[in-house]
Amino acid sequence: MARNITEIQQGIIDNVQDDEALSEVLTSTSKTALWRLFAYVFAVASYLLEVLFDNHTSEIDAKLATQKTHNEMWYAEKAKAFQYGYELVTETDYYETEDEDAKIVSHAAVESKNGTLFMKVAKTENGELQPLSTSSPDELTPFTAYITAVKDAGVVINVVSSEGDNLRLVMDIYYDPQVLNADGTLITDPSQSPVEDTIRKFITALPFNGEFIPASLVDSLQLTDGVDIPEILSVETKYADNDWQAVQGKVTPNAGYLTVTDDDLTLNYKANV
Repeated sequence: MARNITEIQQGIIDNVQDDEALSEVLTSTSKTALWRLFAYVFAVASYLLEVLFDNHTSEIDAKLATQKTHNEMWYAEKAKAFQYGYELVTETDYYETEDEDAKIVSHAAVESKNGTLFMKVAKTENGELQPLSTSSPDELTPFTAYITAVKDAGVVINVVSSEGDNLRLVMDIYYDPQVLNADGTLITDPSQSPVEDTIRKFITALPFNGEFIPASLVDSLQLTDGVDIPEILSVETKYADNDWQAVQGKVTPNAGYLTVTDDDLTLNYKANV
C-alpha cells in the first residue's frame, strides 16, 4: 500500500538527520530550505510511483482471479478460509477483515470423482475432530453458501461434514507380565493403559482424509511399553448408518477421519510366558 507524501518526506528528513556528514551541512529547519524542497519533490515522485505499483498489483490480482484455474488444493484452502458469521465482500471471494477465531474449519480435503468435487470438512473441539453443526448453531448451511459463492461457475461441489467413520477393532495383545498387568495397565502406574493410548494416538495422528493402514498400527504397537506381539484378529469401519465393512489392507474414511469407542475396541491381553 502506498505511503502518503508526508510519511515519505519525513523518512527522508530523518535519514538526513541521522547521517553524520549530511546533518552537519543540511541544518536549516525552514520549510523553504532548498534541501527540504528537494525532499518534498522526491517524496511526491515516490508517492506517485508507489500508487502506480499498487494499481498494477490490483490489476494483476483481478486478472488472476478471473483467469486462474482452481485446483483441489485451492478449494481445500478456501474451505479453511471460511469465517463463520462474516459476509464476503460483494462479488469477491474474500472477506473485508480476517478473523482467525471465526475460521471454524480446521481440516479440509477435496477429491474429484466423475465430474464432481467432494469436499470433506471438519472442525476441532477439545482436541478432537467434529463435523460442522447443523443446528444450535447451524454452521453447515452458511459454510455451504460460502462455498457456492467462491466456487468457479459450473463446478459441482458435494460438501461432506459428518461424524467420523467408526472403527471396530479386535486384537490379541501378548504382553510382558513384568511391565503390564493382566488388564493392560502399567504395573508402575495402573492409571495408564499403553495399548489403548497408542491406538487412540495413532488414529488421531492420521492425516485428514488419509489412509488407515492396520499394518502401520501394528508397527506402532510393537514399540509400545510392555507389548511383545500385537495381533489383529479383525478390523472394520462403518460410515454413518451403513453396514460394517472389513478393512482389506487399507481404507480411507468417508468422513475424512476415524473415531473409536470403548465398545468397539476389544483387546484380549495374553501374558507372553
